[in-house]
Amino acid sequence: MKEKIAVIGMGVSGAGVLLAYAKELPHYPAAEVELVCFDSSESFGRGKPFREQSVHALNNSRSHTISYDFEDEEDFVNWLKIEGLEVPEFTSRKLFGDYLNARTQALVSELGASVIETKVTAVKWLPASRQWQLQLSADADGLEDVRAEDLLFDRLHLCCGELPAADYYDLKGQPHYIHEPYPLAALKEGPKPGDSVAVIGTGLSALDVYKYLYDELGIRELKLFSRSNYFPSVRGQADSPYQCKILTEENVRVSIKQQEGRFSFENFETLLKAELAQLGIDLTYFIETFFRRGIEGVLVSYHNPDLVSLMQQVMLQASIILTEGWAAMNESDRQQFNERYDKLLVAFRNPMPHASAVELLEGVRNKEITILWDVSIIEACQRPSELTPEGVEPYFVLGLGEGDADVVVDWVVNATGMDLAMRDLEGYDLLERLVDQRLVQVDSAGGLSVNFESLNLISPRYGEWASLHGHGMLVGGAIYQNNSTFKIQGQAQRLVRRLLAQAEV
Repeated sequence: MKEKIAVIGMGVSGAGVLLAYAKELPHYPAAEVELVCFDSSESFGRGKPFREQSVHALNNSRSHTISYDFEDEEDFVNWLKIEGLEVPEFTSRKLFGDYLNARTQALVSELGASVIETKVTAVKWLPASRQWQLQLSADADGLEDVRAEDLLFDRLHLCCGELPAADYYDLKGQPHYIHEPYPLAALKEGPKPGDSVAVIGTGLSALDVYKYLYDELGIRELKLFSRSNYFPSVRGQADSPYQCKILTEENVRVSIKQQEGRFSFENFETLLKAELAQLGIDLTYFIETFFRRGIEGVLVSYHNPDLVSLMQQVMLQASIILTEGWAAMNESDRQQFNERYDKLLVAFRNPMPHASAVELLEGVRNKEITILWDVSIIEACQRPSELTPEGVEPYFVLGLGEGDADVVVDWVVNATGMDLAMRDLEGYDLLERLVDQRLVQVDSAGGLSVNFESLNLISPRYGEWASLHGHGMLVGGAIYQNNSTFKIQGQAQRLVRRLLAQAEV
C-alpha cells in the first residue's frame, strides 16, 4: 500500500528528508511512497538562513566542510567548480542557498515528488482514518486544482524550523525598531548614514547585521550588546585535524547503559576534562584565560588561533556526543550543563570567520562600534521633528548598569536569533495552531518535544505520534544544538530507514 507523505518546510531539514528517501528507497523495493513538498517559493530549497541575498552574510564553516549530503563533504566544493565559480574559504549564505536549491530541485525530480509552493497554516488529525488533513494559506496563488483529498496524508515531516525571534525588551511594534532583520536588504528601509543604531545580540546573526549596517548602509555609530556579551570565538586560520579519544559517542553509550538510561552532568564533565587533559589543557585555566566577555574575548581568541582551533574541534565533538547524551539527561543535569558549559560550547562550536573578526576589531578600534554593558531596559521615546510628516521622530533610551549614563540611539535592530521557547507565535500560524490544539508541546529545553530515538513528536493530548516527525531547529531544544546540516541529515536518514523497514514488514 502506498503511503502518502508531506514534507512541510523545504530548507535544510526538508532537503535532508528528501535526500534520506532518495538514499534509502532503493534498499526497500517493496516500500511505496508518494512525497509532496510544501513551502513558499522564496524559501523552497533554501530555508530562512540561505535565502539571504547579501554577500555580507557568510557561512561560519569553511566551504570544504559543508554540503547538502553529510556523506559527501566535498559536494559543495565540486558544485562550485562545475559552475565555474571560485571556491572561497567562507562562502556567502546566498551562494550556498543557490547550491542547496539546485540539489533540492534535483531530488524532487529524482523522487517524482510533487511541489506545492505555499505555506501550510494548519493540520488536523483525523482519528477515524488515522490521517492528517492540511490547510493551506488562504492567499496562495495557483491552487485551483488542489482538491480536499489532495491534502490528506498518512505521514507528516515537520521541517518548518523558522521560529520567531526573541523580544527580550518588549519592543515589537515600536517605530524604528526592527524585530526581524532578515533578509538584510530590508534594512535599507531603516537606518541612514548619520543615524546611531543599537544591535541586540552578539552572536553570528548580530555579526551579519552589524557588517551589513557598516559596509552596505554606511552606519558609523553602532552599539552592540547582549545579555551575556559573549561573542563567538574566532575560527583559527587552519583546522588542525584532531580525533577525540575519550569524548566519544561510544563512551556516552557505555555510560547510558551502565546507568540504566541516564547520562549525567558529571559524566559529561568527566569525559570533557579527560579529553582536554590528553591535550595538556586544563579546563578551568582555559575558561579563565580564553573565554572572556566582550571584545577582550574576541582579541584573546584572535591572537591564539592554534589553541582556539583545537578547542573548537573539541567543542564540536562535545555537541555531537550530546546529541544522544542530552536526551538521557535529567532536568537538573541539563540545568547544571547550561549554567557551566552551554555558552562556552556555543562560542567555540559556532565560531566567526576570521574576516568578520578583523572587521569587528577595526570598527571598535576606530570607535565606530561600541560594546555596551548591562543594558537593563530600552525605552521607546519620541521627540519633536519638522522632518517627518507626523511631526515627531522616534528614538530609544538604553538604561545601563548603576553608575553608567544612559545611551540614546535612533534605531534598534533585534539580532538575538530564534526564540526556542516560542513565547510569541503570532504570525507563525502552523506552530501556533499545533501548540494550541495540543497536538505538540513546547519542550522544557525549547523547541518541540520529540522522542530522540524515534524522532516522533510528542503530544500532551495523544502521546507519542507514530506518523508526525520533527526535524532541525523545530526540535532544537530537545535535541541539543540541532542546527548542524550534517546532524540534521543523519537524523533524517536514521528515521527514514526505520520507517521504510517497517513498511516492508
